[in-house]
Amino acid sequence: MIVKKIRNSWTYKKYHRKLKVLLAKYFYNNSKYLPEGIDRVYHLHIRKSAGTSINSAFWGLDKFSLDTVRREPIILGGKFSFVRYNRELIEQGDYLFASAHFTQWELSLKPNTFTFTMFRDPYKRLVSLYKYYCWVTQVDDDMGYQLDPSFFVLKSQEHLLNKSFKDFIDNLSDKYLHNQLFTFSKALEIEEGLNNLKKVNKVYFQDNFDACIKDLSATLNLNLSNLNERSFKNVKFQISEAEKEYAMDKLGLEIEFYNEVRKKYYK
Repeated sequence: MIVKKIRNSWTYKKYHRKLKVLLAKYFYNNSKYLPEGIDRVYHLHIRKSAGTSINSAFWGLDKFSLDTVRREPIILGGKFSFVRYNRELIEQGDYLFASAHFTQWELSLKPNTFTFTMFRDPYKRLVSLYKYYCWVTQVDDDMGYQLDPSFFVLKSQEHLLNKSFKDFIDNLSDKYLHNQLFTFSKALEIEEGLNNLKKVNKVYFQDNFDACIKDLSATLNLNLSNLNERSFKNVKFQISEAEKEYAMDKLGLEIEFYNEVRKKYYK
């Protein structure tokens, strides 16, 4: 009981993480498992585009899953080290694989970092995000946290949900409404987004997920498995035809950008 209390303390976690950072830097040689010219892999994780399942495919290389990594910023396995949601550690570069929701234009990655991202139909992505927030209001706290380590972060944003899909859309900032375009253009300019996307090594699509895992495995010489980490079932929500039309109108820039990306990169 005392040991558990100590391990859950902020002080213990702080110094334990510092130790892991040092171990990752000086005792892990992740690049030796990757092809020549690639020292690490970074996933530009766009929300609600099957990104967690992709992350899990990499964590699974060292028998980790979302349930075991939880919200830890640095994870050390028997062979590999992993980083998530920590800008300093991502830019430091001591990992096999890292992922976060940071935009492409706000990161300074080390040379020889292989980058990839996954896109999703903008309307389907938005509905999935809405469903996600609806789920938060329909599950009890203990079960919610058990299923998703980010549950309480989402719960603190319940005000975004309001009462309807239209209200939800109106409460979203451009960062979240046009998340795919914003990831590659702060000014939400399509041409800038396309130019910045050229700097990414691989571009994939959620509706061709199996091909993504297969291609990443072959490109990186890693044995990635197709894992579906989260499935939010029996979530109750309604979207009227008028609300769908409203969403499609509000998503105009995002849809235009997505269509251009799909023409250039979909295989």
